[in-house]
Amino acid sequence: MIDRSFDNNCTPQFFFDKLTDITPEDLKNIGARAVALDIDNTTAYDSVLTLIPGAKEWVAATAKAGFPLIIISNTYHLRAKIIAKKLGGLPYIANSKKPNTKNIVRGAEMLGVKVQELCLIGDQLFTDMRGANDAGAISVRVRPQRTEYLFFIRYKILRKQEHDYLKLKGYGDKI
Repeated sequence: MIDRSFDNNCTPQFFFDKLTDITPEDLKNIGARAVALDIDNTTAYDSVLTLIPGAKEWVAATAKAGFPLIIISNTYHLRAKIIAKKLGGLPYIANSKKPNTKNIVRGAEMLGVKVQELCLIGDQLFTDMRGANDAGAISVRVRPQRTEYLFFIRYKILRKQEHDYLKLKGYGDKI
């Protein structure tokens, strides 16, 4: 069953399997001038400090290609600070309360771009994608890189809702 309150604006504009599949050329082609990254299951595994393989190198290559980056995450401050440092000292906004758009707009301002030029990359439809779409940013979904272990039941239900949502929208192959 899909929570209909999320039914309007959660569809990603673009899909990739994982962060490291996205090239600077892809970012350019979708109209991005800057990148906002989620943490959980996008740049680091859920609820831990372990980076997803290749995330640090991806951030360095993307920055070298001229894209400023920021972390915008719902995680707590200390964890965001540690992950940001591991990713090369990125600026970050913790406790962002996505899908609330306030900190997505703030992130674009911090990077000196219009929110329409900010590509937000994340794994969750109802927080990351909805927040990006509501703010007017470019929404890019990557598949979750690992099953969530903290709050397992909550995430199991959430992932089922996402699965049903994507299937209903005709994106069954993107699940």
